[in-house]
Amino acid sequence: MRARRLRHALAFAALAAGAGIAGCSWRASERPSAPHQGAAGAAVQPSAPPPPSANSAAGEPAPGAARQESAPAGRPLLLITDRAVLAELEAAGLDFGAVLTGSPRAPAALSALSRTPELASVAGVLAEDLRQVQRADPRSGTSVARHAHRLFDARWLSAQGARFELIGVVNRMDRRPFHASACGETRLVYRLAYAAKPPDGAAGAAAAASRLPMTAAFELLAPGGDAPSCRRLAQAWSRAAELSGPALARWLTATGGPLAPPAVDRANLARLVVNLQSVRWPSTVRPDLGGHAEYVLRAFRWDARAGRYAPLALENTPDVARIARDPKQRDRLRAWLSAPENLARIDEGTALLPGEFLATKALSATPHGLARRANRPFRVLFEPRDFAGVDLGGLSRVRSPEGLLRRLDQMTCPGCHQSGSIAGFHLLGQEPPGRVHDALAAAESAHLAGDLPRRQAVVEAVARGAAPDHGVPYPERADGARGGHGARCGLGDPSFADWTCAEGLVCSAYDAPREDRTTVGVCLPAAPEVGDPCQVGAVVPHADPHRDRAAAAQPGACPPAAVCNTSPVGFPGGMCTGSCGALPPEGVCGAIAVLDPFNRCLARGTPFTECLSRHVAPAGLRRCSSEAPCREDYVCARTSSGEGACIPPYFLFQLRVDGHAVP
Repeated sequence: MRARRLRHALAFAALAAGAGIAGCSWRASERPSAPHQGAAGAAVQPSAPPPPSANSAAGEPAPGAARQESAPAGRPLLLITDRAVLAELEAAGLDFGAVLTGSPRAPAALSALSRTPELASVAGVLAEDLRQVQRADPRSGTSVARHAHRLFDARWLSAQGARFELIGVVNRMDRRPFHASACGETRLVYRLAYAAKPPDGAAGAAAAASRLPMTAAFELLAPGGDAPSCRRLAQAWSRAAELSGPALARWLTATGGPLAPPAVDRANLARLVVNLQSVRWPSTVRPDLGGHAEYVLRAFRWDARAGRYAPLALENTPDVARIARDPKQRDRLRAWLSAPENLARIDEGTALLPGEFLATKALSATPHGLARRANRPFRVLFEPRDFAGVDLGGLSRVRSPEGLLRRLDQMTCPGCHQSGSIAGFHLLGQEPPGRVHDALAAAESAHLAGDLPRRQAVVEAVARGAAPDHGVPYPERADGARGGHGARCGLGDPSFADWTCAEGLVCSAYDAPREDRTTVGVCLPAAPEVGDPCQVGAVVPHADPHRDRAAAAQPGACPPAAVCNTSPVGFPGGMCTGSCGALPPEGVCGAIAVLDPFNRCLARGTPFTECLSRHVAPAGLRRCSSEAPCREDYVCARTSSGEGACIPPYFLFQLRVDGHAVP
């Protein structure tokens, strides 16, 4: 009976947790961040700050106090996800409406902000993208009851109670090679959220509140560009890491601070980037894949003359449909990619594709990441043999035609968003401390966590006045990573020969398409453990993601007393789950919802979290944290004790477009 209940899984609820966090495999055990930033990393021990100035509160150093010749105070601040600090920053003028419109008096509520030309211009483009999905797919729509393919409801962009919440500030001084006249970038990341009042007359009903799978990020050029300006900025970020809470927010927004009004002025906006889950198919519709979801990726620029935001070309993302129709343009693209000077920049990770090749919209698809051609636009346009005669000698990362195409694909928007991500995102925001149901334990993706040490090294070098190493690793694996559980590893191709697995793990081809089974795999135990895949079959990819399929695979071996939850019930690649008794070191006790009563509960209109708390069965799941991430296609969800457990992403209400009722 227990095995049957575990197999009939649809959603996750955290109930209880075991002890100890499993040791991390391939992520740095200590990552740079602000003090008390929770999932963002370890706290920084403060050193003595310089005396306050007239521009700062008593006892707080002013950003301008960091002279060019002064030594950096310590580890730089790279990522802010602390909810209290972010709330202070919003109150100080960094709320979404103010940044979007350039006016501090702009409304935060989308019901009012949607009437401004700024948001209306962005929302109009996205609404048309969604209409295109619906025209091409008659089975798509916003009603869960009537449509098998669940579409994002564009009315959320003007709904009562909806807003874009600041979920992260990201220091991207490492992006300096992409901007000759700036010191890199500062990114403000917002996520769509809502809090809807209960219907009139619904006595005792709780307000419905959730986040939605949509982010909007302002990528701002960090003013300066010359060496002294960039050094001062790097030192300011280093001194900011000594602070926390309101003091940190005041420092960042004070005169001369990294987030002072001139720094976040719309004149410095490089682009506004939107990532939106446009449609989701449940596993009952795509049982071979464990479900299917698509994400629209868009970039916008501010057109001051027109007074609106206009679509902008996506960085390094080719327009596959247009280029495929034009053999001459495809030949020009191949020639550009094969030029020695461009190959060197591709190898370093700092290449910028010319505008004539770029798309203004892209689509990414989940699950199964780079096994799907929608996430590999260059692999759709070219075969490895197209670069067989190209001289790759002297390059440090790209050592084969297969490696070149994989490198190029991960420099695109869809390829990057499906490399070590959280369901297509790299930052989703910390949860309120007491929230258990429908909550993430890790706010940032495995890629983001793994890349922070590299970014730290760049900022520290700039702060010292030294020349940084601007080389960027493949997004799916950080340089020097140990190759722990779930890490990407090499299957024999020379480009990935250094990607080995830690002791006790072997490199499995897992879901790699047949033609890619000598390139990159996944580090997994030789004998299956809790959380491991148990229904492994190669993905058969197609340029159209709707035509992708996973080769039929029978459920495989799991540890004793564990069962295989398969793709048809929502577990991509299958997942071994056990009981909560005598958990192994990698296990944690959580719960998965029992399918039939859970669905009946939802059909009655009962809130998602209430159904989740009523109709569950305890299960032994894989333990996870920011330092020990889940394998791809799984997210780290919070348990009642605060520990994390790996589950499929769409078992969390906040990561799916369907089921959220627009007020």
